[in-house]
Amino acid sequence: MTQNEGPGSVARTRAVVALLAGLVVFVLLFAWGGGIDPLPPECFSMFGWYSVPCDGWVAPAGGIATAGIVYLVPWLRDRRGQRSAEIEAKLLR
Repeated sequence: MTQNEGPGSVARTRAVVALLAGLVVFVLLFAWGGGIDPLPPECFSMFGWYSVPCDGWVAPAGGIATAGIVYLVPWLRDRRGQRSAEIEAKLLR
């Protein structure tokens, strides 16, 4: 790590990336602008390129789930790596 990097800056960067990923998924799943076809009910994406679920909870839930996964997976991986290094150091003593 350089002088400017520390645990706080890594966590902050990871949080910003997770929020951006969640926002991208939210926008891609948001049913708006493309219109609604009444029979059968079919909603289209914000850009009108593809159909998305018409339920209002899908876009926020997808965004939150994506942000959570993008934040937690690297955190768990780093934590596991630190734990492995601690165990290895104890074994080498």
